[in-house]
Amino acid sequence: MKLTSSQREQLRLTILRLCLDPLRPVLLLAYLRAEGFTRLQPEQLDLEIVYLSDKQLLTSANGPVSPELKHWRTTATGRDCLALQGIE
Repeated sequence: MKLTSSQREQLRLTILRLCLDPLRPVLLLAYLRAEGFTRLQPEQLDLEIVYLSDKQLLTSANGPVSPELKHWRTTATGRDCLALQGIE
């Protein structure tokens, strides 16, 4: 799925909003598709997760029972970003 700059920004903000509670990527992808990113591919989502993680807006929140099951959650910096956008 080819995204414009504004669509990519909206995707990133939506990821941050959805990850206020920890989510696994497969569930996050389903939620994003339900919100209109219907053709988003898992590989594209992985790239956006890495980008947001590198910016310290998203962090891994793996549980102690099954650490191999990745969960992602929005950091305090990410919540501040959402608040500045008037989203939170």
